[in-house]
Amino acid sequence: MPWSASYPHKSWPAGQGLSYQELQDVLLKTPNETKAREWSEYYTGGPHLAGKNLTQALWTRERWQQFGIPDSSIVTYNVYMNYPLGHRLALLEDKRKRTEDDATGENLVVRYECTLEEDVLEQDPTTGLDNRVPTFHGYSASGDVTAQYVYVNFGTYWDFEDLVKANIALEGKIAIVKYGRGFRGLKVKRAQQLGMVGVVIYSDPQEDGEITEKNGYRPYPDGPARNPSSVQRGSVQFIDMAPGDPTTVGYPSKPGVPRQDPSSFLASIPSVPISYRDALPLLQSLNGYGPSASDFNNYWQGGGLDYQNVSYNIGPSPTSLKLHLVNKQEYVTTPLWNVIGIINGTLADEVVILGNHRDAWIAGGAGDPNSGSAALNEVIRSFGVALEKGWKPLRTIVFGSWDGEEYALIGSTEWVEEYLPWLSNAAVAYLNVDIGAVGSSFGAAASPVLHKAVYEATALVQSPNQTVAGQTVRDLWDGHIGNLGSGSDFTAFQDYAGVPSTNLKFVGSHNSPIYHYHSNYDSFHWMDTYGDKGWHYHTAIAKVWALAAASLVESPILPFSATTYAKYLASYVKVVKDKASETDSSYSMVQQAAFHNLELAVSRLRNATLRFDRSASLLDQRIKHETIPWWKWWQRIKLFLEVKKVNDGYKYLERQFLYKKGLDGRPWFKHVIYAPGRYTGYAGATLPGLIEAVEDKNRTAIEKWSNIIEESKGHLFKQLPKATSPVARAFHSSPVKQQLFNQRSSLPITTSLSKSRSTLQTIFRRYDSSLQGIPNPAASGTLGQRLLYGAAMVGGSIVALNLVFNGEGREDGGMPPYERSYLNDTFLHTGLGIGIIGVAASALHRSGWSYRLMSMNPWVVLGGGLVLSLGTMYGTFNTHPDNYLQKYALWAGFNVAQAAVLSPLLFLQPALLARAGLYTVAMMGSIAFVGATAKQEKYLYLGGPLLAGVALVAVSGFAPLVLPATAARTLMWSERIWLYGGLAVFGGFTLYDTQKILYHARMAQQGLARKDVVNESISLELDFLNIFIRMVQILGMQQRRK
Repeated sequence: MPWSASYPHKSWPAGQGLSYQELQDVLLKTPNETKAREWSEYYTGGPHLAGKNLTQALWTRERWQQFGIPDSSIVTYNVYMNYPLGHRLALLEDKRKRTEDDATGENLVVRYECTLEEDVLEQDPTTGLDNRVPTFHGYSASGDVTAQYVYVNFGTYWDFEDLVKANIALEGKIAIVKYGRGFRGLKVKRAQQLGMVGVVIYSDPQEDGEITEKNGYRPYPDGPARNPSSVQRGSVQFIDMAPGDPTTVGYPSKPGVPRQDPSSFLASIPSVPISYRDALPLLQSLNGYGPSASDFNNYWQGGGLDYQNVSYNIGPSPTSLKLHLVNKQEYVTTPLWNVIGIINGTLADEVVILGNHRDAWIAGGAGDPNSGSAALNEVIRSFGVALEKGWKPLRTIVFGSWDGEEYALIGSTEWVEEYLPWLSNAAVAYLNVDIGAVGSSFGAAASPVLHKAVYEATALVQSPNQTVAGQTVRDLWDGHIGNLGSGSDFTAFQDYAGVPSTNLKFVGSHNSPIYHYHSNYDSFHWMDTYGDKGWHYHTAIAKVWALAAASLVESPILPFSATTYAKYLASYVKVVKDKASETDSSYSMVQQAAFHNLELAVSRLRNATLRFDRSASLLDQRIKHETIPWWKWWQRIKLFLEVKKVNDGYKYLERQFLYKKGLDGRPWFKHVIYAPGRYTGYAGATLPGLIEAVEDKNRTAIEKWSNIIEESKGHLFKQLPKATSPVARAFHSSPVKQQLFNQRSSLPITTSLSKSRSTLQTIFRRYDSSLQGIPNPAASGTLGQRLLYGAAMVGGSIVALNLVFNGEGREDGGMPPYERSYLNDTFLHTGLGIGIIGVAASALHRSGWSYRLMSMNPWVVLGGGLVLSLGTMYGTFNTHPDNYLQKYALWAGFNVAQAAVLSPLLFLQPALLARAGLYTVAMMGSIAFVGATAKQEKYLYLGGPLLAGVALVAVSGFAPLVLPATAARTLMWSERIWLYGGLAVFGGFTLYDTQKILYHARMAQQGLARKDVVNESISLELDFLNIFIRMVQILGMQQRRK
């Protein structure tokens, strides 16, 4: 059968090269602390701002290739970014104590000049580098402003609302803001919306918990507390609107693409980050002006500088005290460099992606991001060891070292936007690690379908801080998995492409040494001294990451839980419903009806997911307990198709929640269940469209988003039973059912072939060519280029074969008109017959016939196919040419019989089938030309030897049915005879049949035989089909090896 090798590999569902347990053992034993420390020391040795780290990209690619991932490359994007030119922040005072504004500023003197620098520390070498990165904000606006200033707490949306309600004058003022409780870009955005002219952001010890100087701890480097001069750099892009290059929102930033106006995504007022040491004089100068933070609600309490004579008065500052803020930025379009590594699996349309970003705001970045970078290198090195031991993954693995994350998640976003069609078809999951290890507490955020994989992976890794021997990471973790918002590279995968994602990390607790986020003190020295002294947590995160990936890559049934997703959806709906009743006192009947319908949809979905997960579990048990005899290979194919169907249900689950038009006001975000909060940025919002409609008290929008969410769940509800039915039916007919259950299962057993058709079409679409990067001139370029390539193939083959075989030409000096006409008519009918086969096969495939055929006993298929083919063929041969109706009816029946048997080939890639067709036409065309121009009857003697060759090829084709799987060498040679011997035999038949047709033409011209081009065309059709099938198999084998 031409599709008999369509299951992944001969040992499936077991592992290939290594068992799953052996792979886990490699992944647990390979990562080590010495290597992790080595990788960290390299990455943190100098500045590596986005767009300025090509040497690190090249080094990373080289390391991956050394680890055994030769398919590692650099992908470049041209993006719009800024770099710092200069800055100033000074507290100015009018010594004359004037009450009116001084428009010129000539009478203002400097009361305090902010250093805007971090101290150089003798113990920490990278803090004193000559090329260290200045303190600045990514995507900040250039500006020079002098104005009074106001303390605005954390600068959240609600903090600003409190100030507006308290009648604090904000317009025309500069805001002093604390880092924390939201993304810094949204602090600047809200200040800008309220008419403020600048923003100053500092790190308050309030966020440092127990470890503060106030509580007696010495600051870094002498102790674990925050160094007073530390400054948190970072981006102030409006991440609530869209990540990525703000000039190419929704498409990749390649050279020459049109650029959009970025003003909707960037600030128009200047901002600078400062240390709390620089903030102290500014805050102290507000003492006594305006209300105090203590006069506001609980969200304003707890400032960490009260012991430094800061009363946290709001201001505004008096007119005699102003801030002079200068920010000079250079905006450029510059290259970014992603490093992409690929381990091709047996299944090219199921892909697991692992990623970490490489760029940092400072020379160090030992925690963010390079603890993750070091871990990623150890993950890849571990998989490289497995490959060296002979392992080949079931699913394809892609590794990404992203550039430009710090500015706006640029590298990953542009890559997702470029490869969206392929990701939509193939991506199973994205596993992200940003900050890998800066403490001892494990944390995770993930799509609900991935919770199971995270729990299983953490339960396999020994914890570095065991209190009882043998404790795992899972044992010492509270098990809480949060929702994904934004702020790291999972955003584009989850919220734009609908790829279920996770983010894993080890972070500090309330009594851990302070991690100096985005500061020069996020250094190798800090990590080596305080963050992860023994580098044990670097190896622990690498092991958790690798094992989670291995589970997703190797498990025959994806370790997903659709029921977990449905459970969380129910809780999300309840939260929004409760909020709606609290927000709107006139909670209407319309809103009640909308939420009631939504709750019903979630309930139905929960039932469907329970059935689906249960059927997937039963199929998994069947795989583990049921042994299929070698001679029932068709049952193994059938099992694989059932597995593919379940896995597609899981793979496409998340994508059912994408809404093409996106969220209101921020259409880049497509996910209706998850998005970054519009007022928080980092934190995830659940049911964002609906929750925002509730917050805005927009009843029309509430109805709209309730319907959209309900429809998304309806799509998923329809998808899941479609994959459940054949699984349940197969389980009911299997012996393992009696081993597991005594009662009758209530799972549905009806199958809709029309529904399975679309799923199976999706299964076999391949986009691996976009990743593998293997040039294929026959499948790329313009139509003219492809035609030119095809013509060159045919022409070159004709010339070469003609030189080899046609040493002597025809004796009559050329082909007579009658013979030419006869041959042309025959080839015309041959082409028409092949066309009928193609159209009929496509129609049968769409009707679900292919799946029916694949489920049958192959002996029945083979016998039935031979009876139909031979019956219609001999019926055609024995019908007089003048009996047109019967002749062409039988001929059409013959072609439909071929289509019925060959329709499963349409499960394969269209590109592969097109290439096979092109090569077949080239081969037959060139051989036919040789036969037509050779000496008359020169090759007619080949008939007898070719029949003997056909017998040998046919016998070799039956070898897999009669030989045991252990006869590997014999099976290998039988396969070669079937494939390459078959090509030679049917190529010879093409030569023979061409000369036979011309011989029959001469006889017909002399009245010794009837002209019957229909009969002649059947021989050429059979030659074509036999060559084409072998071309398909050979190309498929080559692609799998690549």
